[in-house]
Amino acid sequence: MVITRRGALAGAGLMLGAGSARAETYPNRAIRLFVPYAAGGADQFIRPLQNRLMQALGQAIVIDSLPGGGGAIGANRVRTSPPDGYTLLFAGTGALTAVPRLQNLTYSIADFAPIANLIAIPYVLAGRRDARFTDFAGFLREARIKPEGLTYGTPGVGSTPHLVAEAMCKAAGVKLLHVPYSGVSTAVVALLAGDIDLVMGAPGNIMQLVERGVLPLAQTGARRITVLPDLPTLREAGLDVDMVTRFGFFAPKGTDAAVLDRWSRLILEAGADPAYAVAMHRAFNEVELLDRPQFETFLAAEDAATAQLLAELNLR
Repeated sequence: MVITRRGALAGAGLMLGAGSARAETYPNRAIRLFVPYAAGGADQFIRPLQNRLMQALGQAIVIDSLPGGGGAIGANRVRTSPPDGYTLLFAGTGALTAVPRLQNLTYSIADFAPIANLIAIPYVLAGRRDARFTDFAGFLREARIKPEGLTYGTPGVGSTPHLVAEAMCKAAGVKLLHVPYSGVSTAVVALLAGDIDLVMGAPGNIMQLVERGVLPLAQTGARRITVLPDLPTLREAGLDVDMVTRFGFFAPKGTDAAVLDRWSRLILEAGADPAYAVAMHRAFNEVELLDRPQFETFLAAEDAATAQLLAELNLR
């Protein structure tokens, strides 16, 4: 069979037209939005926007928590779904940059279409209520007495909390024993139960437990964020470490650009609502809105930086 140039162009036009037609009728059924961590963690960033997004799209949005593997299980579920806009991912960027490298997985950031970023936060290192230390300096003294004598929990191997904790340990010259969990919410439960000594997790999961005796020790950003003005940074403690993480929306690679653009616009509009910013600040989170091109640029830079960090930490 001979395919002429005119025939090839006509075929390409038909496929493009089909994609445009699908975008015009999208959505015509419910949308599943996977969060690859235990419920009560990152899903809390998007639940305040759920009703507004459903009204704008005219369809139900089902938020599914699919934890495991530091975000790998949920991310892979979305990666292998049809690129039709009905299966999306909301995740920390580490699930797509660090986790596949550390776990030798078959996917990478290139398998996803970035939509928009919503949240940017540092992490908080916190100790259990009966710890033998009350501040970061005391923690370091305790850690140096007995290498790997203290345990710390994170949302999983390769998660950003895991990486920043290892970077902290290297800079401080200490060794801790890592205990991975299905999410920061489950790690915090273990901390409260006294099963582990420390947690590296999102401020929203840590700070609400201060009244129950959990001890915030340091935050991991380059500066103290507005909602945590009294908690010192790792840099203030003399460590050359700073890291924040971003949480955003992704679709499978190949999803129609018109669908991605519509989602991006709706997310940015909803995230810009002052009431949402107030709600996030109340939960110790900061809103950082990035559109599709901005998010793509950031992800490319983070992916390269992650590869370098893993090499420096000898984790790969």
